[in-house]
Amino acid sequence: MVIKVYISSVTGNSKMRKQQQHVQSTLESFKIDFENIDISCPNNEEDKKFMRANSKTPEGSTVPLPPQIFNEEEYCGDYEDFDLNVEDNLLYEFLKMAPQKKTSEASVTVTGEESKGEEGGETTE
Repeated sequence: MVIKVYISSVTGNSKMRKQQQHVQSTLESFKIDFENIDISCPNNEEDKKFMRANSKTPEGSTVPLPPQIFNEEEYCGDYEDFDLNVEDNLLYEFLKMAPQKKTSEASVTVTGEESKGEEGGETTE
C-alpha cells in the first residue's frame, strides 16, 4: 500500500508549490511512506492522465490540479481535503490507512519482588 502524491515540479504558482511542500512535510513528519509522481515530467504522461481522470475538479477550474493524493489507485482527495483532515486528526482515515499504534518510551523500574502464593496482595520481606 503506497500513498501517491501527484505533484508538478514545474509551476509558477507559489500557492500550489506551498501546498505540495505542506503535504510532503506532513507525511514525512507522520513517518508515512509516500511516492511523489511528477506530472510535469514527459515520462509520466500516463500518470497525469490517470490523476486527471480519477480526481475531482475544483470549482473554477477545467482540470484537477496538484497536489492530488491517492492510496495506490484509490482517490483520497486534494489539498483542501488533506488539510481539513490533518486539522481534524483524521489523516490516517483520509489516507485509507489503519492508524499507527502509538508506542510509549516509558521505562519500568522493579524495586522488589512480590511473594508468590500469598493472598491479599501482601508482600513478604
